[in-house]
Amino acid sequence: MFDTQCLHGNRLPCGVLIMALVMGFAAMTADAEVPGASRGTAAPGRTSTSAGGVAAEAALARMAAAEPRLAKGAEELSRRFGVGRRLAGVIYEEARRAGIEPAMAFSVIAQESGFDPSAVGRSGERGLMQIKPSTARAYDARITPDGLLRPETNLRLGLRHLKREVEYFGDPILGLMSYHMGRARLERQLADGTVPRDRYVERVLSSCGADCA
Repeated sequence: MFDTQCLHGNRLPCGVLIMALVMGFAAMTADAEVPGASRGTAAPGRTSTSAGGVAAEAALARMAAAEPRLAKGAEELSRRFGVGRRLAGVIYEEARRAGIEPAMAFSVIAQESGFDPSAVGRSGERGLMQIKPSTARAYDARITPDGLLRPETNLRLGLRHLKREVEYFGDPILGLMSYHMGRARLERQLADGTVPRDRYVERVLSSCGADCA
């Protein structure tokens, strides 16, 4: 039929036949392909990571980076004082490095700044431990007021100062008083025979609890 109609110029049957051949070839080719191989979708029995899965994995990675693993003591203090885990870990490690009971460090910071790294006092005290730039320069001559707003720097210098006051008086309570009111003022009271009393120290020791007993 193809030969007869096509050779005699009857184009309609010939065109229909050619179209049918083309469509049949296309169907055979499609059956031979792996479904989705060129479009990034998985064939039956295979696995692939969807865009949603990639986003979820990325979110988990960010959470893992933002929530560092903490020592048991730091984890407990983070919960007790309601402090973010990252900041709690920094305070805990800096306190141990300075030789200060970590719970005392947390208690002092709670009273001094409420764990606000950007806190600035009325007399120029700055950062977590509300240390004055003039006091900080006794430990690091290069320090600037803005430098004391960096948590690690503030903790390093503030805890070092607290440790020095405790060692100078040989007593943690007097050391805390000196840190709060200043050594000169405390020594004047002691020289006058006055029994020092500082509500600040009472609050620190109360929140520190048995760790500072």
